[in-house]
Amino acid sequence: MTTAHEHAVAPEHKPSNPIVWGAYLACSWTWCIGMFLPVLLLRDFGWLGFLVFAVPNVIGAGAMGWVLKSRADSEAFVRKHAWAVWCFSAVTLAFHVFWVLWIFQYLRMGLYMSQNASYGVLAAFIAFWLVTKRSSYFKRMPQLATVLWIFSALVLVATFVTPDLGPVNQRFHEAHPSSAMGLFLLPISTFGFLLCPYLDVTFHHARQQLGSKQRGRIGFSVGFGLMFALMIVLTTRYAPMLVDALNGQQANPTQTAWIGAVLLAHILFQWVFTVQVHLDRVKAMPIKSVPPYNMLIGVALLAGLIGFFATNLPTIAGLSGGEIVYRCFIGAYGLVFPTYVLYRAVLARNGTKPMSMFAVWGAIVLATPMFWLGFMQGESVWLAPGMGIVLMIAAIGLVNRKQGVTGSVAGQ
Repeated sequence: MTTAHEHAVAPEHKPSNPIVWGAYLACSWTWCIGMFLPVLLLRDFGWLGFLVFAVPNVIGAGAMGWVLKSRADSEAFVRKHAWAVWCFSAVTLAFHVFWVLWIFQYLRMGLYMSQNASYGVLAAFIAFWLVTKRSSYFKRMPQLATVLWIFSALVLVATFVTPDLGPVNQRFHEAHPSSAMGLFLLPISTFGFLLCPYLDVTFHHARQQLGSKQRGRIGFSVGFGLMFALMIVLTTRYAPMLVDALNGQQANPTQTAWIGAVLLAHILFQWVFTVQVHLDRVKAMPIKSVPPYNMLIGVALLAGLIGFFATNLPTIAGLSGGEIVYRCFIGAYGLVFPTYVLYRAVLARNGTKPMSMFAVWGAIVLATPMFWLGFMQGESVWLAPGMGIVLMIAAIGLVNRKQGVTGSVAGQ
């Protein structure tokens, strides 16, 4: 008898409405990057920084539904790269635990609400977590995602129809115009968002449950082209308040008493959903191919400890210790994981031998100093040569393999 653990990603749903699975994808991808990185990019590069983040993100994630044409394609990828998929979820869970413990004090500073509203959000957070656990148990996470997405979409509408955020956003964007230096992020953003989705176990789960090629394309296109895109637009609405909080400024009372509370609820609910779906899908991975589940929990707890004490970490180049750690996590998605996918999956298509892990780590080590200068020291121009190193080594490996294949054929 075949158990759930023997599947690449446990089959739990019959192929269903791609719109519902689109909501699942959008909410599983609305995490501590989509809900916070635009805040930093708007602060540092203005709207150009946001566009450099948003466009490759939406296109890259949505493209997975077109590249993987069937359930079998997804299952084969997960089986072949189970360890990397597990590591992606482990880092993602650690990232979330770190982030929420570091950023929560700034969320409370930047999103004004009364004491009673704070208690209400806390109660709603606990209730939603319990609902999420039950939805997971009864295999109703796509349906819960649909409800969650509708809630977040209503919060987005509220930020436009209430009088509070319009003036705040206008002043912020006037003070933070677009900077051409943001264009140096484009190669890294494109590299990361085109390749990282293939290591996301929740994406594979959705692709497998969508079944047919047509459903897969619709689910991913709607999920990212519309649903997720609106979620990161919502991030731009509260970004000015979080930038003020990061600068140590306490939020002023708002005309709409509940707007801060619903924004905080959106962030916490999306955080809970992402954490739960990753835990669910990691549990369903082949137990012989990945580390024990307890190791995942241990990694998350260690990250939480760092997040709890992040405010005590030293500053570097004007960045707080917490932001430095946050950017280090971002480096995993901008350099480490996409390099693996490029070298071990993309360049190994059609049965050719993948590049070695020595080449993967060699490229990462060589590019890291330039990524550090670009991400941590504010010298974005260094990101271009860093990306160039990764692509150059990939090109050398590709040429060598082609020559090897040609020589083999000639020898026959």
